[in-house]
Amino acid sequence: MLSTEKEEKNKMQKTIQTLQGQLEKYSKLADEKKNQNKVLEMDLVKLRKDIEAMERSEKKSGQSQKSVEVRLDRALEEVEKYKALLSAERAKSAECSNVDKDTFSNLSNENKILQKQKTELINAYKKQMKLIDVLRKQKLHLEASRMLNFTQEEFMKVLELEKCLSCFVTSTV
Repeated sequence: MLSTEKEEKNKMQKTIQTLQGQLEKYSKLADEKKNQNKVLEMDLVKLRKDIEAMERSEKKSGQSQKSVEVRLDRALEEVEKYKALLSAERAKSAECSNVDKDTFSNLSNENKILQKQKTELINAYKKQMKLIDVLRKQKLHLEASRMLNFTQEEFMKVLELEKCLSCFVTSTV
């Protein structure tokens, strides 16, 4: 019995040693896992802080994006308003251009008519001046003709007087 007890004692010691080796191994493993757990917890805390910072940043960017969207909407509204104004001004300009073209065409036609009338008046004036010159010359010729007539009549009277005188003188002599 003693030998069986010894054998059992030896077996138990071996089992204890194996169990102690396993215990040490598991305790080392547990320590490593604790250390890993601490590292992971620190990473988790860091990640949570990062998440919170990202959420704050996202919230801020969301707010800034909303304000940018509001500004963009306002800018788009202004662009549409200015487009409408531009198209209205273009329409007015085209209308004014058509009116200006019509007015220009009318004024151009009137100008041509007035130029023709001016030319006709200048030609009429020139003809009148020529007519006045012809009439002056005719007047001078008439006056010269009258003078010649008058002189001729006087000459004829003088000749008749001379005849009468010569008849009278011959009759008296």
